[in-house]
Amino acid sequence: MRDVPPRESAAIGPPGSPTQREPTIRADGIQLVRSVGLLGATALVVVNMVGSSVYTLPASIARDVGPLGIVAWALTALGYLFVAIVYARLGTRFPRTGGPYAYARSAFGDLAGFVTVWSYWLSATIGNAAIVQSVVGYAPEFWPALAGDRVLQFALSVALVWILCLVNVLGVQFGVRLQIVILFLGLLPLVVVGALGLAHFDAQNLTPFDPHGLSALPAGMALIVWAYSGVESATVPAEEVRDPGTTIRRATYFGYAIGTLVYIALAVGIAGALANEDIAASTRPLALLAQTTGGSALALAVSVTAVVACLGTLNGWILMAGRIPVAAAQDGLFFEPLARIHPRFHTPAVGLVVGAAIASAVLLLLLREEFLDAFNFIVFLALFLTLVPHLLAAAAYWKLGRGKQRITAAIAFAFVAFAIYGCGLTAAQWGLALVALGLPFHWFFRSRSSARA
Repeated sequence: MRDVPPRESAAIGPPGSPTQREPTIRADGIQLVRSVGLLGATALVVVNMVGSSVYTLPASIARDVGPLGIVAWALTALGYLFVAIVYARLGTRFPRTGGPYAYARSAFGDLAGFVTVWSYWLSATIGNAAIVQSVVGYAPEFWPALAGDRVLQFALSVALVWILCLVNVLGVQFGVRLQIVILFLGLLPLVVVGALGLAHFDAQNLTPFDPHGLSALPAGMALIVWAYSGVESATVPAEEVRDPGTTIRRATYFGYAIGTLVYIALAVGIAGALANEDIAASTRPLALLAQTTGGSALALAVSVTAVVACLGTLNGWILMAGRIPVAAAQDGLFFEPLARIHPRFHTPAVGLVVGAAIASAVLLLLLREEFLDAFNFIVFLALFLTLVPHLLAAAAYWKLGRGKQRITAAIAFAFVAFAIYGCGLTAAQWGLALVALGLPFHWFFRSRSSARA
């Protein structure tokens, strides 16, 4: 993947300019530590992307779209290529902890910056409850007592959230090392299953190719967008990344490429190796593919991998949730305690703990039957809130760039706008309501900063 020409990058800000900021040093001298290398940043992107969705999406796509879902995967991957370029370029020019906030604020001012950090932070903290529920959803296969015991499921979910929160409080290197381990443990079975699926490919399984018509394609793409959530992950811990000008860009591209290769191989392999009605009826379609092509041992490995991958995604988004608000809080545009860096571990400990507390509160709501039924709604709400920063980042890239950069930004903006449309009216209404709910906080922060000035 070629980047935009270097001569155009000056439109965003040359190296050494105020946009190329070093880690913010607080008055007490405590700062974040640059300990994340290229492998760690790439692992953060890949594992945040390739989580629970890859294990469950094939069934939904087979049911709603059919084999045409292969096209939906390809088109979504193409759209997210432009989103990845936006983050790869802006992340190298605005290497501040929190990622999209810095881009939106630099391009459009404090209000846009606040809307970005507020929606992105809510998406991460609320979304973590959905991710840990996915982990627990696979666990009964290995711990039968969990099946039907909602209290035990809640206890396990909360325990996992706080254990991983502690891991990340102790140091960014611990959270990132866990992502690296999960990257290799989680990808290997998926690669094997994808390869076996391709080896057992039968074109007859693709007939009829579009059982619901081409009109089902947008719905399929809307489902797949959730799988690409996290492509921006390398930009969030920017002040903890070594050589951010190079590492963030490469990690974003490498992570996008690896995730996309896995997605496309599995999409083609499962659609070609299994009958569409069998995929649609399965609660664990990848395990079914593994059982059909490689036997029970491989199916068990895929089930274990699903738990490991979901844990990795949860770990990655807990890491992200603690860092998303740091820069905004340092700038006086968000809750100040969330900017505090632990004097010993050099991590945003308060932000990590608050994020874990919010996820636990959402899990508490899921104990009630009526809220449990709204689980899918929580997923789409978190997705909508994640797409808002993507939209503002694309708009910022258009405003701050020129030439080919603006073409890339326009395509990314149009694609993200289409993805937001796919979230549905209900998720959009609730998402916009949550964004509006944050506006009084913005006015309070602004007035307090003005008073201090």
